[in-house]
Amino acid sequence: MQRSGPSSCQVPLALGIVLLIATSVFCFAGAITVGIGFFYFVHSVETGRLAEATPIPTPELEPSPTPLIGTPTPKPTASTTPFKAITPFKAITPSKPSAPLDEYGFSTTEIQIGAQTLEVELAETQEQQLKGLRFRKTLADNAGMLFIFPAPQRVSFWTKDTSIPVSIAFIESDGKIVQIRNMQPNDETPVPSLSDSITYTLMVNQGWFERNGISAGTVVEDLPKAQ
Repeated sequence: MQRSGPSSCQVPLALGIVLLIATSVFCFAGAITVGIGFFYFVHSVETGRLAEATPIPTPELEPSPTPLIGTPTPKPTASTTPFKAITPFKAITPSKPSAPLDEYGFSTTEIQIGAQTLEVELAETQEQQLKGLRFRKTLADNAGMLFIFPAPQRVSFWTKDTSIPVSIAFIESDGKIVQIRNMQPNDETPVPSLSDSITYTLMVNQGWFERNGISAGTVVEDLPKAQ
């Protein structure tokens, strides 16, 4: 026998099944949510934090340190010890200036020989003694050249490159003339002293000693000392 419509009890049964399924799903999701929440709650209790953000303490601002500029110098106090007076420098007496050199590079002085005063050029250094009267054309009438040696010795002279005829006197340290010899111009023949104690030799124009009465044994005065 064929049915004309659904049974009145079938609709409520289907709706109940749907509601049951929905309720089960809802309960399952709720259970999961409750479980997760319980887990975090227990964890928060153990760590002492209940889902709170720990505030970061703000450091107190400290004043900037004063830059070091070295140990401070104490303020000067008035000295109780008076300063010593400064002794002024003593005036220094200037040394006597050396005699100016002549046109040939020699210093000059005057010596007394017999009754005559003779102006002489001083050949004191080895360079001056090697130069001597070389390349001279003339020599003043009352002039000469005095060779000074640092110690008594035997000496020897010639007139190489000297165009002036001269006379030479060999003189010991006490000023006494011990020998006089004439020398010709441009003669390379050595003229030695007979004494080995010669400290000075004096060259003048040839014949000057004879004209003024000077011979061996005459003492020459005002002779300068060797430097």
